[in-house]
Amino acid sequence: MNILVTSRSFAKTNSEAWERLEANGFSLRRCAGNPTPATLAREVDDIDVLIIGNDTVNSVVMDAAPALKLVHMHGTGLDGIDIEYATSRGILVANAPGANVNAVAEMTLAMMLNAARGIGKHARLLRAGTWQRTPGREVSSSIVGIVGLGNIGRRVAELLRGFRPKLIAFDAFTDQVWAEANGIEMVASVDELIIQADFVVLTLPLTHQTKHMVNDRTLGLMKKDAFIVNSARGGLVDDAALVRAVEEGRIAGAALDVFAQEPLPLDSPLRRPEDIEITPHLAASSRESAARVSAIVADNVIAIIKKGQRDIAVNFKG
Repeated sequence: MNILVTSRSFAKTNSEAWERLEANGFSLRRCAGNPTPATLAREVDDIDVLIIGNDTVNSVVMDAAPALKLVHMHGTGLDGIDIEYATSRGILVANAPGANVNAVAEMTLAMMLNAARGIGKHARLLRAGTWQRTPGREVSSSIVGIVGLGNIGRRVAELLRGFRPKLIAFDAFTDQVWAEANGIEMVASVDELIIQADFVVLTLPLTHQTKHMVNDRTLGLMKKDAFIVNSARGGLVDDAALVRAVEEGRIAGAALDVFAQEPLPLDSPLRRPEDIEITPHLAASSRESAARVSAIVADNVIAIIKKGQRDIAVNFKG
């Protein structure tokens, strides 16, 4: 059984997951860089299992892999995988939900603090020789709106409790009991949240319904001194609309760790405004979370391929 690994973080901080797969009869190799579907298609003709990062696995890749049985995401998000086509081919799809929750939540909090106090901007100015001290704002005095109260959204809320902001949230599947127990006011719509919030924090999946949920219209509802914080998926935000809103002073800024195209192109307009802080999809990349995710992936691959436990896989149409 041959495994191709495109995830750069799989078994990097701890080789145990790699070694365990080899001990179970798998032959593993890495695919360098950030492969495009066309590049990946040239690597998969003898591959049974793909362990991917933030890569695109579409029909081009799957058609080039006649032996492919399983595509396993090294993390949570499945939006880069054509699940419907995989299902039609009998290829299973799996992920590792929950293992990177704390890492992403902590990074989201760091992004909020960075935006609130202009840490990155002032550091760049200081290195360039400018001593400038622009007053920031305190998260404690703010209204933080969390869009999506899944595992990560809930952990963000838990971490924020120590700062004592007003917490509001929207989720399509409201757990009112949990929200009340954790001091969160649930609102009826994303629009209502955006109108109130000083920080709009996105912690939800990318779907057909959520794509470009941050757009010209919704940005127009925000306070002029409010921020967007996105550690979920780049496609949630209409980049051009966000850049216009920041450059025209219609919102204060944004903190983005994810992008519709990764790596972020050198000519991306998101690089232009100094009040849009950008980081290279770091949120899930802690040493601890990488080890946890790698262990889960190895366990799942062995269980699905060697033991036939197909119910572990997430395999559905849509």
